[in-house]
Amino acid sequence: MLNRLRKGVKSLTAKVLIVLLVISFAVWGIGDIFSFRLDAKVAQVGETEVSAQRFADALARQQNRISRQRGELVTFEQLRQGGVASAVLDGLIRDAAFAEELDRFGLAAPDSAVAAAIRNQQAFQGPGGEFSRQYYQLSLQQQGMTTQEFEELTRTLLGQDILVETAQAGAVPPPGVAQRIAAYRSERRSVNMLTLTAGMASDPGTPNPEELRSFHEANEDMFTEPERRWGEYLHVDAEGLLEELKPDEEELRAAYEENKDTYTVAEQRVVDQITFPEQSAAETAVSNLLAGDATFESLAEEQGLSAEDIALGELTRGDLPGAAATLVFDAAEPGIVGPVELPAGYAVYRVREIQEGGTKSFEEVRGEIAERMAQDALMGRAPEIANKIEELRAAGTPMKEIGEETAATYGTFDGLAQNGTLAGSEEADGVVARETFVNEVFAALDNEERDIVETERGGYFVVMVKRIEPSRVVPLEEVREEAVAAWQDAQRVEALKTRAEEIVGRLGEEVSLWDVGEEIGAEVRSVGPFTRLGAPRSVPPALVEEIFRAQSGDGVFAEARNATAVIVAQVASVTMPAPEQIEEQSAQLERSEERR
Repeated sequence: MLNRLRKGVKSLTAKVLIVLLVISFAVWGIGDIFSFRLDAKVAQVGETEVSAQRFADALARQQNRISRQRGELVTFEQLRQGGVASAVLDGLIRDAAFAEELDRFGLAAPDSAVAAAIRNQQAFQGPGGEFSRQYYQLSLQQQGMTTQEFEELTRTLLGQDILVETAQAGAVPPPGVAQRIAAYRSERRSVNMLTLTAGMASDPGTPNPEELRSFHEANEDMFTEPERRWGEYLHVDAEGLLEELKPDEEELRAAYEENKDTYTVAEQRVVDQITFPEQSAAETAVSNLLAGDATFESLAEEQGLSAEDIALGELTRGDLPGAAATLVFDAAEPGIVGPVELPAGYAVYRVREIQEGGTKSFEEVRGEIAERMAQDALMGRAPEIANKIEELRAAGTPMKEIGEETAATYGTFDGLAQNGTLAGSEEADGVVARETFVNEVFAALDNEERDIVETERGGYFVVMVKRIEPSRVVPLEEVREEAVAAWQDAQRVEALKTRAEEIVGRLGEEVSLWDVGEEIGAEVRSVGPFTRLGAPRSVPPALVEEIFRAQSGDGVFAEARNATAVIVAQVASVTMPAPEQIEEQSAQLERSEERR
């Protein structure tokens, strides 16, 4: 029975149904899963429904499009993992919302507008630039759409444009907004800062039982154990296989000799060119260049040419016409050559650099050849192992035995969480630590053996989840020591905030932060100038907000990023942007808004 089930789920029809079942979990929950039908709805906006059939069709079209782009079949599972299925559903919900609004306003694009929009699409035009019904029908067939479906889609998009343009027309910003935004973004401030560390606070002592329990209850997030999963896996290690598949010296030399032409580099020369309409003018130019009476740049400037206009770049002999190639590539050293008659005038060349050609030695390309041959071998070997794993899984062979019978590595993961830690908060390593592996584990149901997954490095892995332990708030009795330490840290920070408030109250014309730093033995450092959006990492976001609210000379404070210290800052300077800078930036904002 297991064998037939495993083979059955590999069919395209089964995969479509599985994707739709997954969507149904997200939309309705488990309670409605057994009532799922293709004529059911997956979403509803007002009175407008999105049917499961419509969603399946849209997803299939995306599958075809992405598969054509990649040159290989993309499975529905890959679409789900990549977020494509969610994006398709989001798009259908958005379309339903637009449809509701269009219906509410009684708006609809007329047939003439739909026809014009279709006829103007370049994809449907023949060689002569005119609409071709044959191209139109062929293109829609490739997309898996009927003409009726496409015309209805076009009508919907035209209607959406009407709503968007109407909304944008009513959203014209009042005069002066661009200038205020530009000034807000460009204002710069410099500050002096000192940090009050936990060691500067007095010992808060030990909390009594009631204080500790209240702290634990108020900060449950600090004491929440994440959901953890236990299971087993098989891993076809691409890196390990590459080591095994490295060719020997004899194979490497044979590959080098067989592909020696590949490692031959043609001679290249960096060349500039100026063209003259008359032979006499070209000859005069060459004489002046050789005599030092002119430079290539001065001649180019006389003809209104820039450095980019005269530069031909790196050329091989075949890049130039016969006579020009002979002159340029027979020159023994860089310099002026010409003139050469061309179909449209006479050319003078400057050879700026000579890059010798030749064949790379075996030693130079040995590593490159070895890597390529190992990769080529891996492309055959890794899928071979993966196929063997699938055969054994289909036969019901346990994972551990599959690992013994193949070149795959068998392993277990104990208490893996989405943050990449194992039970006991130990960091996972190897394949278990990879994001794709963690995502696959957490996409599984309890006691589910997943499909095999190809990694970005060319290997494979397959996981089976055997036990799931849900997220839970760890009781105080189990984390008492950690809770006491966290309570003490919180008390120290509160004490530091009180001290920071006292310091800020003292700052003014007669007392600076430098004076306070000297009093308490804390280092003061100057930071800035910086803008609201360009503050250095040493200034936490909460402090940035306070700094730009304050006036020059004012003091402010906020918790450090690690929430175990408090930073006090005094605004040293406020620099407003120059009027011309505001004008330039506001003009850019207005142009950007017009393009939208």
